[in-house]
Order: sequence, then structure tokens, then C-alpha cells
Amino acid sequence: RAPPPLSLRHRRRRSRARVKLRWSLPHPQPSPRRGGHPPARVGSSERRWVTRVMLAAGQALVARNTLLKGLLHSLSSGRRGSSGSSSSGGSSRRRLSVATGVAPRTATASASFSSSSSSSVESPGFQRNRLPQRRPDFVGRAKLPGGASASASSAARGAASFASTSSPARATSSPSKESSSSSAYTAGGEKQLEEDVRRRSGGGFGAQVITMLPGAAVECTELENEVFATLLAVVKKHDLPVTLRVAGGWVRDKLLGKHSVDIDIALDSMLGREFAELVNQYMRSKGQETHSVGVIQSNPDQSKHLETATMRVHGVWIDMVNLRSESYSETSRIPEMTFGSATDDAYRRDLTINSLFYNINLRCVEDFTGMGLADLQAGVVRTPLPPRTTFLDDPLRILRAVRFASRFGFTLDESIVHAATDPEVQNALRTKVSRERVGKEVQGMLRGPSPGDALTLLSRFKLHDIVFAVPPAAAAQLPDTTSWACLHSVRCLDALLAAYANGGGTAFAETFTSEEREWLLLSAYLAPLKGLTVPGKKAKPAPVAETIVKDALKLRVKDAEVVTLVLDLAGLMRRQLLACDDGSCGKDIHVEYGDKGSDSHDDNAGKAGAACSLGFSRVDAGKLLRRGKEHWRLALLIGAVLEMPGVAVLGQGGEVEPWAVESAQAPPVAEALHGGDQGSPLHAFSASLGEPAKSGTFAAAAMRVRAGAATMAAKVTLAEETIAGLNLDRVWEMKPLLNGQQVMKAVGMTKGGPALGMFTERLVEWQLEHPAGTEEEAAAFLVAVGPEVLAMAAKNQQQR
Repeated sequence: RAPPPLSLRHRRRRSRARVKLRWSLPHPQPSPRRGGHPPARVGSSERRWVTRVMLAAGQALVARNTLLKGLLHSLSSGRRGSSGSSSSGGSSRRRLSVATGVAPRTATASASFSSSSSSSVESPGFQRNRLPQRRPDFVGRAKLPGGASASASSAARGAASFASTSSPARATSSPSKESSSSSAYTAGGEKQLEEDVRRRSGGGFGAQVITMLPGAAVECTELENEVFATLLAVVKKHDLPVTLRVAGGWVRDKLLGKHSVDIDIALDSMLGREFAELVNQYMRSKGQETHSVGVIQSNPDQSKHLETATMRVHGVWIDMVNLRSESYSETSRIPEMTFGSATDDAYRRDLTINSLFYNINLRCVEDFTGMGLADLQAGVVRTPLPPRTTFLDDPLRILRAVRFASRFGFTLDESIVHAATDPEVQNALRTKVSRERVGKEVQGMLRGPSPGDALTLLSRFKLHDIVFAVPPAAAAQLPDTTSWACLHSVRCLDALLAAYANGGGTAFAETFTSEEREWLLLSAYLAPLKGLTVPGKKAKPAPVAETIVKDALKLRVKDAEVVTLVLDLAGLMRRQLLACDDGSCGKDIHVEYGDKGSDSHDDNAGKAGAACSLGFSRVDAGKLLRRGKEHWRLALLIGAVLEMPGVAVLGQGGEVEPWAVESAQAPPVAEALHGGDQGSPLHAFSASLGEPAKSGTFAAAAMRVRAGAATMAAKVTLAEETIAGLNLDRVWEMKPLLNGQQVMKAVGMTKGGPALGMFTERLVEWQLEHPAGTEEEAAAFLVAVGPEVLAMAAKNQQQR
């Protein structure tokens, strides 16, 4: 119950008392005092009452912030899907390549695999708030060929284990070793993903697919060993019959030779929050820093089946969750949860490559599906159970399969393709999964090394209308080929970036940050929809692209604003900066500056008469750059994409040409980056890149797109050189020579209003035309245009 309101004097006393609070004290019970204001003179009992209430409120605030932080951490870590009951469920070995037209890879694992289940015994001391118990099987250990240790039992499908080692050998199959984390959204993971993208997108190593080498081992860092030692010490101190396992992405990345910060601890005999509280108790007893435990409750309606506890141990974020098994009633798709074995849990995970465990107690890797290690070696994305069962359990796993396939360059098992296009599965993705989770997966695809492959798979699986949901009012105006029109726009951007980089420009991954790459790709993909609007707030028209980013993907407001700005500016830059009427684009073009009598070369570069063969002046370019600010290069590229062959703006009367649809359905058309073995800026793993066929519809379309890309790349390069020659670098930071008061004094105004803004705008245009102008010259200019501006302001006021 909230305390009664306090007077100003009492609030000041409370503020002074706050510095004396100790947050480590036990939780106080609220005072039984009810209602009314404190007496005028506060005694010791009232003072204690205020202190206790403040302490309780502060602790509640800390707990809330910790919970929110844990929730954000979990949502942004590309979490693995839920897990549950076991069933072998074999699936076809046929696979669909991520890159269209690429022959499937045939690499096979050379390690032998044996069978096993997990072991644990339930402790009577931890029965409080438990799920129903299921006694797991006992696990023994056996030796594998080559010295690797494995757990073994008589289960039908087993657990292959590779012993942990400190050998410096890395588990990579190409010189372009990855160091990215499995979490694309944490601070460390974002940095590692950046390095991964830069290496794979024209970094000189090509686009090699990195798979696990036979006999690969998990190598823990000193910090990870310290964390694991602390967790094992907790188990030993309380004599807990629990087996600690690291699950999912951390194990996968370690076996691929990468660093990972995404540590998920799976517990086989107790809830995560219970073990997290014991960890904090142990660390406090050792005088070590502790952090509050955040608990993310399960939400079966949104396919969130497990309660997750999140905490920090020695500065490392850790998620803790119990192993589970599931059973379904005949009338409900919401499962009944029970404690399960590691085998049960592994079969209920999203993909086999994410179903691996690292047993901290035994220091070995466990593959309870018998497929995870083999698929990691062969580069295959497969589900442990039949894909339809796995996807109906959590439909978001369709998008996760696409994201991992495009991230690693792995091939998709063909059974996933059939399940992803199943109407029931797609309806579950539309209705059961929150838009925030969908947006996070799309964000991971766009920031990955091969976003073009991810968007291609979304179109092939007919997921465009679900992921990039268009409001019904606008959807009725769109043709059935909208998804292919959007993909063709991205393919044109890919060809443009390849031509730009091969022509001597900076590589795509080195030019923009991951955030800017995401904005650029969203803008290119939604460019065909830029002319469509829907009713927004107060019946004002809102761009469909902005609505998709904000509502369908639930990304930040800033993301929606930047995409909208880029699309708006792209149309203006297309007409004003990239128009080339003299036919000289792409040839030896030089910039000519008009001389208006100034002796300074720099002054000449800034005159309004400065013009080039592209036909824009310093004023034109300066105004556009001031509006776009640091995003102007994104808008320039999208403006060039709008000029590419086959790109149609559907909301402005454009129609999707049949050849453009066929081109989008075929392999990528961009030329391969120079200095790499294969791949283009947006299709890093497309081995089919290269010279297109010399006959056929696709060959003609490919040559047409490549020719258009070469022309527009030359225009973009020329525009950038012209802008640099006009000294417009960071022109948006230019301040008006006269402030508001000085402008009003110069034109004789007594108060501000719309006219003042119009005068300031004209002053900025004058400064762009006369970069060396003085305040006196600026004031004289305002006096000269004063009557015109005042008359225009009065006319606008009357129209309102």
C-alpha cells in the first residue's frame, strides 16, 4: 500500500535520510500505520516508518529494473526456441541451398556417435514450487576414437561427446575465422558480428562457409572457467544432485572456433531462479559482488514455455532454465510442462546445431539427438523432430532457421521448406508469435553477413505478407507479386554496391555501421511501397513503410523515422542529384566551377553557379544534405536504386514487370566482389555468382541489371565527388550567420512567427550560395527580400 503524502518539510527529511540507507539490509515489513498525514513533529517511530517504506520502495525499483534488463537481454539475444518431449522423427537428407541454384553440399561427419540419456536425482530439499518430476536415465561415459570422451547408454539416439581441451587449434575450415557471438544484440555480440560481416563482405577472404572440423573441442576462456567453477562450487556446497550444462548457441559457436557470450545454463532437477538465488548466497558469503535475479515468466500463448532466470556472475550475463518435457491434451495445443531429461530437452529445441550441450560437471560436449555434431560438420540446418512439429511448438523457429542458414551459409533441409509453407504453420506464425520477436529475428537477418539470402528465403517461403505485414487498407492496392518486387529492389541494391566497390569505392561493410546497413536494406526492400499511405493519427496519411517498421516489426521509432526520411529524400536526390541529361555519366567527367570574381579557389567552389555535368548546384545539394544529415548517403544509394531497371514504385502507378519477377526468383545477378572467391555485398554465400548465362530470359535480365548498376554506380561516385568538391562536408552543422533577434532587427519585425522561419530559410540558402559572405552582407540580403517574404507569409496565413 502506498504511504500517505508528505509535506515539503517531510520530503526534505526523507531526502536527507536516503543517503543513510543500506540496500543490503533484510526486507522490512511496512508499518501498520494507516492513512492520514504524519504529525507536524516527526518522532523516531515515524522516522523509522519513512525509512522502511523508502527502503522497500527502493528495493522494489531495483528488482523491477533488473527484471526489465533481463527481459531486454533475453529478447535481444536471439534466444533459442523452447524444448520438450522426445521422439526420434527422422527427416530427409535432401537439402535446399540458401543460395538459389547452388548445388547442395555433401560434406559428412567423420566422427562416430554413441547413445545416451541424462542423469540426475531429485533432492527432497528443493520440492517447493516445482514442476512434476520425471526421473531421468543414468549416463555412463565411454571413449570415442581419437581420444574424445563420450557418454553412452542404450537409448535409441545418443549423445556424442568431445572432451574439452586447451589446445590452441581452432575449429574453422577457412582463413576467414569468425569471432562473432551467437547473440547479435548484446554489446559484445554486436561487436563480434560487425567483425564477421566485415570479413565476409569483400574482406579479401571470400565467403567461405565455416563448419566444424572433426575432433573439434570446446575451449573455455579464463573468465568462463571462473564462472563455471563458481557454479560447481554452489552445487558442491549445497550437495545438489544437479548436472550443469551449457546449452545451445554457446556450444555451437565454440565448436566453430568462435567466441561467444551467450551462456544458457540448463538444469535437470531444479528451477533456474532457485539455483540463481543459491549462487547469489554463495557469492555474498565469499564477499563477491552480486546482482539481483531477473525472472522472465513463461507465456505459452506467445510460445514462451519456460520460466527463465537471468543474472550476472563475475560480470557475465547468464540465463538459467530447467530441462523440460511436454505432454499435450486432446483439446489444447498448450503443453503441460514437466521436468525432463537432457534428451527430452534436446529434441524440443529449434535446430539440431542448437541442441548440443556442454556438460560442465564432466567437461564434455553432449549430442543427445545424434545429429547435431554431424550437421555442424556438414553445414546443414535441420530440426530435431519433424519440422512441422517443431514449428507448431514455436512458429518463430521458421525465422530462426532462415536466420541461421543465412548467417552461416548452411543449407536448409528440404523438409523444412515443406513445413515452412504449410498453411497451419504460417497461420500460427501470424497469430501466436509477438511482433517484437519477429522484429528481432528480422533485425538479426539484416545485420548478418548475407541478408540478401535471408530475404530470398522469406519470399520463397511466402512469408513476406506475415513478416512485413501491410495494413489491410493498403494491401488491397498491391499485386500478388509484391514480395518479388521488393526482393528485386534489394537485388538491384546488391548489384549497385558490387559495381560501386569493384569500381574503386569503399566496400559496403566498411562504409556503414550495422545500424546503417539495416536502415539501407529496409529502405531498399520497402522502396516499391514508398508511394502508399494509410490513415494515421488524427486522420493524417502515414507512409506504409513507416507503419511496417513501427507496427509489423516493432522496431524503434528512430528506425521508422530514418527509413521514412531516406525514402523521401531518395526521390528528391534521384531527380536533383542523379539526373544526367547530357549522356556523359559513367565516362570521364570533370567538375567545372563558375568563377564570379573571387580570387580564392575555395570561394569559387562554393558559388551558386558551381555546376557539373550532373546538373546540380551547391544550393540544391546543400539543402538536401542539411535535411538528410548523416543519412544522406543512404538516400543517395536508394535514389540510385529507384533508377535501376525493373524497380517499380507501386503507389505511384508503377507496375511490376514480369522479367523483374523472374529475375528475383532466379539466382542473384550482382557481379562477384573483386578480391574474394565468391559472393556479393548482400549475398555472401551465393556460389552461383559470376558471369550469367549467355542466352535465355534470365541472362538478358541479369545483363540488364548489371549494366544499370554500372551506370548508377558511376553516377553515385560522381555525385559524391561533386559534393566533396563543393565543400559540403557536414553542411548540416552550418549555423545561420544571424540569430533570430538579429534577423528580426534587420527586417524590422517586432515579434516572431512563420515569417521568421521563412527568413531563416532564405538566409541559409544565401549562405550556401555565398559561403564566404559576412553578417553585413547577409543583413543586406534579408532587407532586399523582406517585402517578398512578408507577403508570402501573409498569404500563407490567410490560406490557413
